Amino acid sequence: MNYWINKGQMKIQQMAFVLVAIMIFFVLVGLLFITLRVGALNKSAQNLKDDAAKEIVKRLANTPEFIWSDCPGCVDVDKAIVLKAHAQEYEDLWKLDYLAFEFVYPSRNKSECDLVNYPECSTITLIKDSGEYGVANSAYVSLCYWDKDGYNKCELGKIYASGKGIK
Repeated sequence: MNYWINKGQMKIQQMAFVLVAIMIFFVLVGLLFITLRVGALNKSAQNLKDDAAKEIVKRLANTPEFIWSDCPGCVDVDKAIVLKAHAQEYEDLWKLDYLAFEFVYPSRNKSECDLVNYPECSTITLIKDSGEYGVANSAYVSLCYWDKDGYNKCELGKIYASGKGIK
C-alpha cells in the first residue's frame, strides 16, 4: 500500500515540476517579446526625433534670412556670408549651438568662407559655440549665389544645425 502512495505522490510532483517549467518558459517568452517591442518602440521614437530635427533644418533653410528669392528651399549664400558677421545676434533667435553650410558638389577647396575668398571656399560657419554641440543634423539644399558675370548659380550643398532648438 505504501508503494502506491509514493508512486502517486511522485506523479503529482512530476506534474507540478512540468507546470512550473511551462510557466517559466512562458514568462521567458513574454519577457523576450516585451524586450523586442520596447526596442522597436525606442527605435521608432528615435526615427521620429530624427525626422523632426531634419524638418527643422529644412525649415531653417526657408527662413527670410537665407531664402533665395527665385527658389523656395534654396539658400542664398550671399546673404549667409553677410550674416556671418552678425551671427552672434542670431544665435539667441535660433537657439543653435552650430549652424553651417557646406558646398558638396562640385568639390571646392576645403576652406572657411569669408569676404576675401568667397566663392572659392567650401564651408560657411555662421554659429559655432565653443562648447560641445553634439552631432549636427543635416539636410541637402541648393546653395545659390550670383557669379562674377551676373548670372545666378546654384550648387548642391548641405545645411548643418545643432543645439537647443533642435531636439
